[in-house]
Amino acid sequence: MRVYAAGMRLRHIEIFYHVYREGSISAAARVLSVSQPSVSKVLRHAEDQLGFALFERRKGRLFPTTAADELYRSVSDIYDQVSSLNRAADNIRNRRGGHIALGALPSLAFAIVPPLVASMRQENPELSFDLGTLHSDEVAAGLIERRYDLCIGFDAEFDSRIRCQAINSVELALLCRTGSMDNDNGVVTPEMLDGTEIVGLRDSGPVADRIETYLSDMGVEPKVSVSAQTYYIAAELVKLGVGPAIVDGFTAQRFAGDDLEALSLAGSPTLPFAALYLAEAENNPFIEATLAVIRRQFG
Repeated sequence: MRVYAAGMRLRHIEIFYHVYREGSISAAARVLSVSQPSVSKVLRHAEDQLGFALFERRKGRLFPTTAADELYRSVSDIYDQVSSLNRAADNIRNRRGGHIALGALPSLAFAIVPPLVASMRQENPELSFDLGTLHSDEVAAGLIERRYDLCIGFDAEFDSRIRCQAINSVELALLCRTGSMDNDNGVVTPEMLDGTEIVGLRDSGPVADRIETYLSDMGVEPKVSVSAQTYYIAAELVKLGVGPAIVDGFTAQRFAGDDLEALSLAGSPTLPFAALYLAEAENNPFIEATLAVIRRQFG
């Protein structure tokens, strides 16, 4: 069966790719663990099928033709795709304990996903995961296109194809250097943030929306000295003394330690978070098991 390039079979592509990269038939044969005559035969057949030479032979050495240079760019992309396909097939074949493609919003990924995966792997050591982060507006497509089996995000309206299981809710919190902010038993009033330089979060979806609404409702306006796209960078900036950052409570608790502390914000709104999956996967045992662990740990 011919694939990809007119006149080239998959075996032609493989042989041409390695001969071009290795620079000789003998080296390509070693990489492929086949004989030199078989590589030469396939290469000649590829040239016959294409109707033009791929290599010039000078004094026992091969030199790619201009046509080969041009063809290699496309062949390289195809070979990479085939290699990726083979790796995916190997991964699927070697899965014995089940597999879950799990996505989470950046604001929830660091706090929820690692302990969730660790707990499930303790219960089922052969269970495998593909983990990813995505934004709120990508959740529906990620599930419908089956890039993810389950997503963890903040509660939102989705169509009938998606099930939304409420897990819990979390408040906003202030992540700051330990001892740097006056507080009343771990609570900071919003007025203390008015005019204060803080680390802002850019493009962080529902969390950013809640922060903006909260500050507006409280009539305070901090100065965003630095804006970070990820919570990891924001937390490191806080640790280095750039300023505090308003984040969700989960993120604040995960980063809190000797150098950083998580303080509650008086009057903070809550952010409900949920597990989302396709309606047709409602009885999938791996999704049910994941939901059970999420509820047990974070419900």
